[in-house]
Amino acid sequence: MSCRFCPLLQDYSQKYLERVSILSAKKRILGMLLAGALLAGVLAACTPAGQPTAATTGTPAATTTTTPATGTAEPAPPPEESIDRGLIIAVNAETPSVAPARHTAAIGHWKNELTHNGLFRTTYDMVIVPDLVASWTALSDTVFEFTLHEGIMFHNGDEMTAEDVVASWHYVRNYPEGASSHQSVVRAEVVDRYTFIYDTGEPNATMFADLVFQANFIMPKSLIDSGHDFTADPVGSGPYVFEDWSVGDSLTFTRFDNYFDPDRQPTIPYVQWRVIPEGASRTIALEMGEVDLVAHVAVPDLPRLRENPDITVDEFQGLTLRWLLFNHDIPHFGNVNVRRALDMALDKESMVMAGYDGFGVAVWEQFPTAFAGVSSEGIRSFDPEGAAALLAEENIDPSAIGFEMLVFTEEMRRQAEVAQANFADIGIPTTITMIDFASWLTVTAAGEYQTAFGNFTQSNILPFIRGTLHRDMIGPQNRTRFNSAEFSALIDETIATIDENTRLGMVENLTRLANENAAWSPINMNIQVRAYDARLVAPELSPIGSLNINRMYWAQ
Repeated sequence: MSCRFCPLLQDYSQKYLERVSILSAKKRILGMLLAGALLAGVLAACTPAGQPTAATTGTPAATTTTTPATGTAEPAPPPEESIDRGLIIAVNAETPSVAPARHTAAIGHWKNELTHNGLFRTTYDMVIVPDLVASWTALSDTVFEFTLHEGIMFHNGDEMTAEDVVASWHYVRNYPEGASSHQSVVRAEVVDRYTFIYDTGEPNATMFADLVFQANFIMPKSLIDSGHDFTADPVGSGPYVFEDWSVGDSLTFTRFDNYFDPDRQPTIPYVQWRVIPEGASRTIALEMGEVDLVAHVAVPDLPRLRENPDITVDEFQGLTLRWLLFNHDIPHFGNVNVRRALDMALDKESMVMAGYDGFGVAVWEQFPTAFAGVSSEGIRSFDPEGAAALLAEENIDPSAIGFEMLVFTEEMRRQAEVAQANFADIGIPTTITMIDFASWLTVTAAGEYQTAFGNFTQSNILPFIRGTLHRDMIGPQNRTRFNSAEFSALIDETIATIDENTRLGMVENLTRLANENAAWSPINMNIQVRAYDARLVAPELSPIGSLNINRMYWAQ
């Protein structure tokens, strides 16, 4: 079939690649990243491998149905002779919730992927493919008919049907944390036991990308109707069942033996996540065999981890943008020239060196340039004198705009110390406050802060722009509280644009305007690092951070 929302294929921009250097013999850089290719998020669903495409474009015929697709290089299932052994993972912070619709944290998404499934999923090589969906048909540019696999079982023993999908769609709309991902569908309707319809109302280039997001994971209708507390017991259909949460210490999950997908059935019998805030302590725990995998590796410890024959270190370019957020509800941060001046005052190369020993890519663009259409026009550079001059032009006394910077990791604190010195150089006094991640999420969502270091990850550019800059997303995702009716209208127009080349040009315009507006100060793009027991095989580590634990196994 032909689909007018098939995405644009584009590799990393040459400039971006030239700025990335990973010095490790064990490096694994995903140079074939297709993040930009997923602008519309429907490549695999539109034209699965081996499926012919229509000779002409236009609305797909109602009788045209796709079949499940796989990624371009999906690893083989774990071998039968793998060891039946549990997995203990060290992380630097605790998830704010185990309920898929109740948070926007990547660290929570990892847990949700264990207990739940989406209609679609993203492969480790960044292709969106069906998961719960067995087939689908585009009835028009706005109406899509989906059919579930039969025999999908929830952890409570219910079989998944179209009723569960529609009930989950209604459920998530009660919670603002999932707002950015459920707005692409305006109507959900049951057709028969396994078939349902999603209607986007108008053409929408983000729907398939949204269906991967955890807020759209499917839950049992029977439990939704009964008022079940998913924050205490996250029942889904995923490869693992939630068992226990010892707050501040660990979360435990056990294998679900009735998982619907035999090719992705896990071999690891249980997974425990241990919360270890200190980077050095995580490293020691791995070296002593107390944990099997460190999801957040302390960069200063990388040299000795690389030299340890009993530990595997994987390093590859990530899609996480680290930034300094400004609260636009505070008058001086609502002034675009103040924001530009603050951005120009920052020595980002030094910040990367201080926070991550140089293990990252300093950036000035508001969005990752790995995405197709992201413009570098309108960016600034490190220019303290220019920053001071901008403030002088606005008749602003630098000492009058002192502010607090919130951080929630030791790496952010070190970056904030460099920023503090940079701001002091142009006369701006600042303080640094370390808080826990849950508190950070709460205060930034509520707008009860001045500035805050943070990070954001998305596998597609349009959801990134919509979530962080659309006025309807102020709160859980638009934490700067950037509030422009004109810019939001441009986002809506771009999402609703069918022609791919036209949409790409509109993305370029949006990202140029975002650069000029300096809603936040981008600091650096991350490099994903995972360190783990050398006997553990981890074939699906993802640039967006997903671990795909049900694909890991212990070698003999």
